[in-house]
Amino acid sequence: METQRHRRLDRINTLPENIIEHILTLMPIQDALRTSVLSKKWRYSWRSMPKLVFTDDMVKVTSSRHGWKELKKYKLVNAIFHVLLFHNGPTILEFDCSVGELQMVSECDQIIGYISRGNTVKELKFVSCDLYYKLPITFFSWQGLEDIHLTKCKFQPPLTFNGFSRLRSIVLDDVEVSAKILQAIFSNSPLLEEVFLDEDFGYLKVLYEVLVC
Repeated sequence: METQRHRRLDRINTLPENIIEHILTLMPIQDALRTSVLSKKWRYSWRSMPKLVFTDDMVKVTSSRHGWKELKKYKLVNAIFHVLLFHNGPTILEFDCSVGELQMVSECDQIIGYISRGNTVKELKFVSCDLYYKLPITFFSWQGLEDIHLTKCKFQPPLTFNGFSRLRSIVLDDVEVSAKILQAIFSNSPLLEEVFLDEDFGYLKVLYEVLVC
């Protein structure tokens, strides 16, 4: 039995690093972190995962417990910052969190500000489930973004906003944004190719050239 166990570990340890990273991205992040106990090779592999997905079910708290929302928010925010602190910097980030239920507006501002400073994320998906989350000023300085997917957010950039220089695709699903701001995004994002809008805009997939003509 011991020999078979060693053989399985040997097979795991001989996997190429890119395969390990791909396997980890298919797991919930809490399970990916647990793989660090498999072997020395896997101990730090999660730190180079190209994709991170944060959800509000990352931590478990009994809902019948007094003050469970505050406790869950505390655990969730700490878990997110723990991952971000030790991670080398993802290129794809998905943040799907019920900010309304947990009242995480200020915490989300801090998280977005922290990530935007690293400027490694190229693809961002941010979903606010229960209220319209107003994106912080730091979001609009995030010039490395190439793909943006926003759900239930308020898109109100500062007057100094000049678009996203590398933006190629943007999805706005139930987002509060004015036509003037949309026009500014389209005209100041020279690489923009695809725009997806919700039913309020006819939910059309259109090319940038069509929008500005």
